[in-house]
Amino acid sequence: MTPTSVSLRSVPGFRAATAVVVGLLALSGQARAQFYEPGFGTGVPQNIEGLTVVGKATIGAKPNLAEVDLDVSASAELTGDAIVKFRDSKKRVRDAFAALKLANVAVEERGLLVDQKGAMMNPYYFDFNQNTKTKTEVQLSRKLVVKAADIGAMDEEAVLQLVGRLLDVAQDAGARVGPPANMNFYYYRYGMNPTSGLVRFVLEDYEKVQEQAYEKAVADARTRAERLARLSGLELGPVLAVREVVAPADHVAQSNTDEVPRKRLETAKFQEIPVRVELQVRFSIHPKTDGKAKGPSQ
Repeated sequence: MTPTSVSLRSVPGFRAATAVVVGLLALSGQARAQFYEPGFGTGVPQNIEGLTVVGKATIGAKPNLAEVDLDVSASAELTGDAIVKFRDSKKRVRDAFAALKLANVAVEERGLLVDQKGAMMNPYYFDFNQNTKTKTEVQLSRKLVVKAADIGAMDEEAVLQLVGRLLDVAQDAGARVGPPANMNFYYYRYGMNPTSGLVRFVLEDYEKVQEQAYEKAVADARTRAERLARLSGLELGPVLAVREVVAPADHVAQSNTDEVPRKRLETAKFQEIPVRVELQVRFSIHPKTDGKAKGPSQ
């Protein structure tokens, strides 16, 4: 049998597929597809059986958690006095939030820092400005994270009222709101990209949304492949291989180093967070069951 070459350049929707089919050969009852990925147009394409397309999906999900970072600290020349003052400061903040009696609001504690008051990294010269006092003041500080759950079902006005109330209570209780003043320098120097703003909005049920995005991407890939196969007079077979081009994890923020590492989606704005997936899927192809493969022009 003489090999038959079919060009797909005139086929509608040809450019929609990321893997471009440049030749189809009917040999001994089997169909071969010759394709290459974008960016390799000047090279010689490799013969690979099957048909490859890219399936895409984007799902938007509203944050379901709001977080506010607080810092509680106290200092004194005597460590015992610093401990007493620190306990009082922390209790005052906790009691203030407990008085709100909001079931969806909780306060979590992070690690305790014992330091010297006045010792601060100079962000420009990388030296320390030591306390000039004769006696060293001991400073105790702890990070608190105020979490407001179940905000996904709330409208923007209700969320604004809630976070405004949390910020006011925190400051009235004597806590400092936001990250340390010298943290912006570390973010800049070490290439970190922190969530700006006093409030951090988080999508925690990430795996559920991720699963939905994968399902839609696979379905989109099959729809694209079925169209190309139909226009080429072929039938689509099962999936031969799948490769992630863009995975949701590429855009997921890791939790802070003082927490258990986990993946979650964060934003400084109360809006839908997009979860984007691109999958390169290769399907097997074979002639139609009637044995008469038809090209697009037939």
